[in-house]
Amino acid sequence: MVDDQGRSDFQALQHYQSSGTGHLLYYVFDLLHFQGHDLTGLPLVKRKELLKKILPASSRIRFSDHVERNGNLFYKVVKDKGLEGIIAKDAHSTYEAGKRSRQWLKVKMQLTQDGVIAGFTEPGGSRQFFGALVLGAYKGSELSYIGHVGTGFTAKDLKNIREMLEHLIQEGCPFSTEPETNMPVTWVKPEIACEVSLSGWTEDNVMRQPVFLRLREDKAAHDVVLERTGGDQ
Repeated sequence: MVDDQGRSDFQALQHYQSSGTGHLLYYVFDLLHFQGHDLTGLPLVKRKELLKKILPASSRIRFSDHVERNGNLFYKVVKDKGLEGIIAKDAHSTYEAGKRSRQWLKVKMQLTQDGVIAGFTEPGGSRQFFGALVLGAYKGSELSYIGHVGTGFTAKDLKNIREMLEHLIQEGCPFSTEPETNMPVTWVKPEIACEVSLSGWTEDNVMRQPVFLRLREDKAAHDVVLERTGGDQ
């Protein structure tokens, strides 16, 4: 989903069926199988050459092209246009299903972190539905506390998230060690992921000034890992 300026808008994509607003496009960036042949062992540039040849002509289907040798300039243009980031890929890389690889790197324009919703606090003042979400991320099989986020929500976000969490409420804390919070917490089963932006990390891996960006309905909670270890000042 893109807006009128061609910028991707995940929030608009989530609400497209109900709103019908925005421009729904399908960007195709790789070709893994074709006519019964496994192409994952071919170099990326070769897979994309084949992909470009077979894509049907359509106003809603776009070939995700690449930029060679001008990565720094491309990064600056993406940043100036307020886009989310770029993916830097080794042109000769094979496709490794289900693996993180140094051959494909996500370069974001802002610091972000995915978090598993482990609980919520009661709202204060005129706020409705909840005050903040208590978030965690996995280190191996253990869910670790990474902070709580109470800003960035629209009124619709507050209502929808609270409704989603209602059937997940449980008595026990999902963390092995219950974190200290400034308000009483209602704990939930850690099954829903979200994404936040942040200004940095404390030395004990707690987010500084997190702001809610979106739910990650495209990502399983157990795939949410801590993307940084060690703090910054």
